[in-house]
Amino acid sequence: MKHFRFLSIAGAALLLLSGCAANVETASVEGMKAEGSAFQNALHKEYVELALMEKDEGDDEDTVNFIEKAKKSGMGEDVGPQPLTEREIPADGKQDLANARVNLVNKLWQGASDITPGAAARAQAMFDCWMQEKEENFQPKHIARCRSEFDKAYAQLAIPVAKKPEPKMEKKMPPPLPLPGPYTVYFDTDSADVDDAGMVVIKQAYADYRLHKPGKVWIAGHTDTRGSKQYNMGLSRYRSNEVGNRLMELGVSRKVVEKARHGEDAPAVNSGDNKDERMNRRVSIVFMR
Repeated sequence: MKHFRFLSIAGAALLLLSGCAANVETASVEGMKAEGSAFQNALHKEYVELALMEKDEGDDEDTVNFIEKAKKSGMGEDVGPQPLTEREIPADGKQDLANARVNLVNKLWQGASDITPGAAARAQAMFDCWMQEKEENFQPKHIARCRSEFDKAYAQLAIPVAKKPEPKMEKKMPPPLPLPGPYTVYFDTDSADVDDAGMVVIKQAYADYRLHKPGKVWIAGHTDTRGSKQYNMGLSRYRSNEVGNRLMELGVSRKVVEKARHGEDAPAVNSGDNKDERMNRRVSIVFMR
């Protein structure tokens, strides 16, 4: 099952009502005059190509997904690589995709979309293609092709050696975009160790931290109700410290990190006393302005 939270419900519903409507929308977006930067215009073409491929395969949902991203890019809106949390990725693909997204976001953040816009757009679109095919996970040749194309485009990305300061101009800044998150890392019983699934979430949070630059990263540790309250308060502190350390090792500034411990006092699931509940053994990562 796919989770395209960023699609408008009305737009998605109209496109999925009939193949005819999807065809009209695809043709309209394909023929639109792109109005963005070189990178955004290249993204428009790449996402149109992906939408047409998915339409030929009869995949209406991904056709809608990619044509919506093509439309936004063509209108000059910022469109980033899709977060892993919006798709159900098999376990054998999560780590590779998480690493690839972090690397790609780092290059884009450093200016690769300005220096090599065509390669940057190709890398982003092929990352989304790779993730979409891996979620379906029944066409290994398609998965390998998207990944190979991503690797080729990523190898061509270049970043500026030094940025010249931009001239100061008096202009009205647009309102800030809503911050992504929250992110949740789950733990085994009586453990503060971060497993592979937890690292995928942490790397996702770090990549989005680089893109959105929040003023504060709030990290809160929790436990289930097994054991005493005093013991659980200490365990929640160890969990929040572990997640905070992993984020700072990746590059999150120590100055913006704030940690809290709640023990068993703020459960996600009201399970009663002395109950083993995975949903309560967690650390939440929240971005704040």
